[in-house]
Amino acid sequence: MAPNKVLITGGFGFVGARLAKHLDAKGIEVVILEQSGMVIPKGLAKYKIVEADITDAVSMQKVKLLNVDAVLHLAAQSSGPRSFSVPYLDINLNIIGTLNVIDWCIANNVERLLFASSFVVCGDHPELEALSEDTPCNPKSVYAGSKLACEHLLMNYAQPKGISWSALRMYNVYGPGQDITKPDQGVVGIFMNMLRKQDNVQVKGRLDRYRDLIYIDDVIEGWDLCLHSDAHNQILNLGTGKKTTYAELINVIAKTMGKFDKLKLEELPGTPGDMMGCFADLSKTHKYLDFTPDIELEQGIKMMWDWVCNNRK
Repeated sequence: MAPNKVLITGGFGFVGARLAKHLDAKGIEVVILEQSGMVIPKGLAKYKIVEADITDAVSMQKVKLLNVDAVLHLAAQSSGPRSFSVPYLDINLNIIGTLNVIDWCIANNVERLLFASSFVVCGDHPELEALSEDTPCNPKSVYAGSKLACEHLLMNYAQPKGISWSALRMYNVYGPGQDITKPDQGVVGIFMNMLRKQDNVQVKGRLDRYRDLIYIDDVIEGWDLCLHSDAHNQILNLGTGKKTTYAELINVIAKTMGKFDKLKLEELPGTPGDMMGCFADLSKTHKYLDFTPDIELEQGIKMMWDWVCNNRK
């Protein structure tokens, strides 16, 4: 049955805000749960917003909502490098927060929970480039470990309690609305911000490292398809299934910004916990969701750069 009402945790974030607007446009009632004191982003004031701290069970118990068909849980600490300097955030916000969201679903008779997971739970597999959902997990950061722990909470705690879950392992999401000033999150935004200020790009790690870069609207389509599917109690990849090296990515960004002729590249030591590279095996996602991403990298980078140019502060 199609959902009529959803609760989005982390609805002020890059993916959450885009998802809220998308589902609202399709006639679904959207409620956003965020921590108190957060500035409401442009375009989200129209929605019902409830304030709570997902790390605090008592705070969550105070949230009373009727007839919620599904919770889309995106609230998290989402930087791998940052998880080494403040690991308690990942333990508290990601793991304890997810446990409290599951308990809230149980208390409020919500039987459907979609969770924002990440490809980084898999870690490095030198013998593999395309990673499936069955690839053994060997997380290399506190962040990756926390996301894997959350997947196990869904399997071993939420499911026996009667909650139908889906964990969407998102690959490297980019596009309009992303904060490119964050130095430790969003590889496309990091390089775009460097080139906005200068002609040289410092790359932490080797230039032949690679990623699966997926445009924000394709990610949102994947969430929408999953919400309306019977892909219950499943882990699903959300990527493009395509390999892009850091060197290739930087060249596309530089060409888009008109800086290709001036571009200078510099390799720096890598960051702890970073992966050499991988991209998504989409076989299972195709099977359950009939999901096919539409936006090619050059097109997506252009749309993101146009957005940055039009929204400079």
